[in-house]
Amino acid sequence: MRVRRPSKLVMILSLLVIFIVGFGGWTGMYLLNKTNEGTETLADAKSSGEVRVVDNDALFVNGNKEEEFSREVAKMHAYFNKLLGWGAWRTFEPKNKDEELESQLEYINDILLAETSGSLAIDMERAAAGIEKALETNATKEMFITHRIFHDLDVVMNDNVAEDYWGVTTTFGKE
Repeated sequence: MRVRRPSKLVMILSLLVIFIVGFGGWTGMYLLNKTNEGTETLADAKSSGEVRVVDNDALFVNGNKEEEFSREVAKMHAYFNKLLGWGAWRTFEPKNKDEELESQLEYINDILLAETSGSLAIDMERAAAGIEKALETNATKEMFITHRIFHDLDVVMNDNVAEDYWGVTTTFGKE
């Protein structure tokens, strides 16, 4: 009985399929591991030095405002997510929302800034400056720093797990 050898074309195609499946599997595992690396807990980020640990007594004018302030930070972050998130920033023009942004600016300056001290007050001043500059220049990019400040404060103050931590705040920025 004679066994036929597969043709060179069949052998080449078989090797090509094995290579593609192997490479695809390796790539999938690599990307899965990369994705899992980005979801560290806040405790992990603090212990690795990504998030500065700050005494809350140094952040507030009145020490018992931390919980209330944290809720307001979460609201501001949600507002900026809605305003700029999921690609909305591409079509956003500050001049079209000037009254709304003026209201947010007033809230930051009159309420949030008045309750803070030290580095957190600096963060509130920078957030307000981002809105002021956006209104002045009608440039969306000026709003990114404001959004990222509230994002990072929300992540740290409300112990949220986030894929991105920008480290832009003076208070909790990367060391």
